[in-house]
Amino acid sequence: MYTLLEKHIEAIYNHRVQAEERQTYVHLVFSLSNAGSLKVALSKLNKSEGHRVVAFNELFSIGPIADLNTQGGQRNRELWMMEHLPDTFFGASSNREHRIEPMMETLKKIPANKTIVIWNGDNAHDQTGLRFSLYLLREQKNPIHVVNVTQAHRDMGLLGAAPIALAQGDQESFLEVVKRYGEGIPLELGLRKQYEQEWLELSSQNHLLRLWDSEDIIGCDENELDPVIVSAVAKLHDENTECDFITGSEVVIRVLEETRQLISVSFITYRIWKLVSDRVLRFQGLPWAPHQYSLRLNEE
Repeated sequence: MYTLLEKHIEAIYNHRVQAEERQTYVHLVFSLSNAGSLKVALSKLNKSEGHRVVAFNELFSIGPIADLNTQGGQRNRELWMMEHLPDTFFGASSNREHRIEPMMETLKKIPANKTIVIWNGDNAHDQTGLRFSLYLLREQKNPIHVVNVTQAHRDMGLLGAAPIALAQGDQESFLEVVKRYGEGIPLELGLRKQYEQEWLELSSQNHLLRLWDSEDIIGCDENELDPVIVSAVAKLHDENTECDFITGSEVVIRVLEETRQLISVSFITYRIWKLVSDRVLRFQGLPWAPHQYSLRLNEE
């Protein structure tokens, strides 16, 4: 039985090695949902065999990012996430191979003859991840290609508003983007070096929130969106005059719609509870998920 098991394990290993040798492109994305969308699209286009998809499972628009390529920086980020956004942190813990340290090893081990295609959109999360990844890849000789799905959607004249991230557009439009841009667009050496430098600048700012504005990543204090949250509560109350309190989920949705930023529900709810603690907002219900409590302005 041991002999049969060893042969079976060896066969699986050899099959994996042969599959990796046939791969020409390694696609890098910045969430597991984006990875799933891209894998489905590549499969529908019969391109799965020559293409590998790897993914960070992080939200780079929030939390500390200083020294993120070191264990100290990663630990500092983990501690902040545990304290402020525990559901986000523990969700990431179940997919440890997609966290920063293992992903650094994954990128390091990509053979030099593979083209790396980095997918992104017009949002601070993807754009920060793009710069971080290029910094990690700075000493590798791989050809680097990029695809900005927001720009691709506009360039192709597809119907509807251009999505700010891979998984936000409709499936048919995304399939068209992958069909046309699946091998990426070569990144010029000068721009690659510029992005590496921009990572160093971003990671030295010690901001806890990053927003996308007019082609730039803007580092902000964590309370930057508090006025938007308060305004959303006020507007929803004016639109629903029969309701004294507005459900938390309605507030979260309105904030996401108005900002068009790629930030987590967990971060918005964290700021909501800070506003409740500061007596800017009042709540009733169960202080857990947004659909379990309601909010109003504190008029005292």
